[in-house]
Amino acid sequence: MRLLVAELAKLVRPVTFGVAGAAAVFCVLLAAGGAHNAEVNTQGAPAHVPSCADLQAAPGPSCARAQARVRARLRQIDAGPRQVAGQLTPAAAGAEAAGLVASLPGALAMALLSGAHVGGEWSGRTMKSLLTQHGRRWQVLAAKLASLWLAGVGLMAACWAALAVAGPVLARLNHLPDPRQTAGQGLSLAGSQAARALLVLAAFAVIGLLAAVITRGTIGTTATMAGVVIAMLAVASLPAAGRWTPATWVQGWMGFPAGLASITALPTNFWSRFIGAGGAPPTHLYGLTGLAALIIAGFAVAEGIFRRADIGG
Repeated sequence: MRLLVAELAKLVRPVTFGVAGAAAVFCVLLAAGGAHNAEVNTQGAPAHVPSCADLQAAPGPSCARAQARVRARLRQIDAGPRQVAGQLTPAAAGAEAAGLVASLPGALAMALLSGAHVGGEWSGRTMKSLLTQHGRRWQVLAAKLASLWLAGVGLMAACWAALAVAGPVLARLNHLPDPRQTAGQGLSLAGSQAARALLVLAAFAVIGLLAAVITRGTIGTTATMAGVVIAMLAVASLPAAGRWTPATWVQGWMGFPAGLASITALPTNFWSRFIGAGGAPPTHLYGLTGLAALIIAGFAVAEGIFRRADIGG
């Protein structure tokens, strides 16, 4: 526990606050864009279902069909802004934060933190001193992994807090409709997604840890983890190999839909848009099994490499 506290103290540095601040700003900017797009989508829409005279159609089945089409279009137009407004409530904003942190933005942020927090021990030539004080190498790695994971949780909390403050303001400024959503409904969705994101953050932390013990440097750790994540997304788009990649496990566990979202909606993630929509979507259990295996195997490999490594300087 003392080792974990010491590792958490090391995270109190400008790069950590910089990454957290950048994540919060990104979440707010994305929300601002989504709210603006939702407002633009409603412009030019009729205020009500036009009469037969407005449609220049005689009363009867033809006019009724035309009015039904307009009514369906109005429901569709209203659903988008209402959905965005629901995503921007203080309670439901946690689901948005969890989806972003458990997808590409969160993975890249964790790559930066991994490089500074774990790879930096080699770049700063402090690893030998650390092992002199704590001889059991697996405990050092475990503390690094746990503190890195907690830093990822902090990123999610920062994003949630920023959206909780800015979301209602953006919804009001862009004249979004009442989401018709209770605080309990929003918290239920946010709690579910945030809990799922914890496992994904652990997987990201393991990848960063493994990259650090292999490359032994700040830049190498950051670049390797970022490259691995992007490669996972690229491989996941291949029909033959897609279901066997960690990217698909993340998609299944988080419940990310496949394919592109509407440009008038607020994206809940930046992950599934890179994954093909063909075939049956992966299940939560499939994703859970894959991610759990990745975390266990990744830490075991990292510990094996670290245990046999010759730590100098």
